[in-house]
Amino acid sequence: MERKENMKRVTLKEIGKQLNLSPGTISKALNDSHEISAETKKMILAYTKKINYIPNFSAKSLKTGRSNTLAIIVPFISSSFFFDFYEEISLILSQTNYQLILLQTFNDEKKEKEALELCVQNNIDGIIISPVKNDSSLSLLMYIMDQICPIIIFDRINHQLDTFKIGIQNNKVIYQATAEMIKNGRKNIILLLCKDIGGNATRIKGYKDALFNSSIPYNEDNIVEISYSSPKDNIDEELERKISALLSSPFPPDALLSTTDTLSLKVLHILNKLKVKIPENMNLIGFSNTPFANSLNPSLTTITQPTRLMADKSVELLLEMLKKKNKKNYFEFETYFLDCQIEHRKSTSASRE
Repeated sequence: MERKENMKRVTLKEIGKQLNLSPGTISKALNDSHEISAETKKMILAYTKKINYIPNFSAKSLKTGRSNTLAIIVPFISSSFFFDFYEEISLILSQTNYQLILLQTFNDEKKEKEALELCVQNNIDGIIISPVKNDSSLSLLMYIMDQICPIIIFDRINHQLDTFKIGIQNNKVIYQATAEMIKNGRKNIILLLCKDIGGNATRIKGYKDALFNSSIPYNEDNIVEISYSSPKDNIDEELERKISALLSSPFPPDALLSTTDTLSLKVLHILNKLKVKIPENMNLIGFSNTPFANSLNPSLTTITQPTRLMADKSVELLLEMLKKKNKKNYFEFETYFLDCQIEHRKSTSASRE
């Protein structure tokens, strides 16, 4: 039987002993300090690479009070939007000395609180979060902002925490999408929402305003809310039941606007299952960053969020806050609204049978 050797973490002291240098010199070289010559840095880096040295970030954090680690907290990573956002943040931070950890809340307030507490316990230097609700974990977030580290809110920007926020104007983009369907001759439009998430109120307002400005009566039955805590939840039965009921009404809908990528993909499948002809009998616009929208049948017209710009702005503001961490009243917090694009595909058309 092959003998396994005991693995032991190499310390800075042991590296220094081998190179006849102090642990402080080793540490400064690994952190690219200007105090250490290029020649010495090169020698130390070559040696640490040779022995596969892994820095002890926990020990460093205890000594300095900093972890050089940022956290991103999202409702669920299985959403194409949140995954793309995390990937963009990762790419940006790969050019810095910061590490990144990913935590997901599954759209649950208790899990959000646990994620935030984990950040506190691990000396996280900064947090970028899309909150569960408009007031979720408010007292804890306020404490973290005041005592622990800066926080940036993205996407769900109606949260009550006073900080920088980066998102989109939900009412504006939903107004534009609804107005586009009306222009295509559609007058009985379903607005499909994920229940109890931030931003729904402004989305409903944009929808109502578009109807009002085209003199189309508002029907509250056309607001359909589906509750789920993860894109993997089995919501197909509930979604199919609610859509079927509307299709069986005396005045069936002729258009549907979905406001999350999960609902957008599921509703297309359900409409095909119910043999609803798209776009002839039903126009469909999804709110999605899925890369498969063009491969669906029919290809799905989508509202696409500016993920890269949102990530760039989030990191820019967070790093700026970290530079001035001890200046409590330095910042005048703002909310940044970025423009969305409507990607036109075959699921929207003015034609009818």
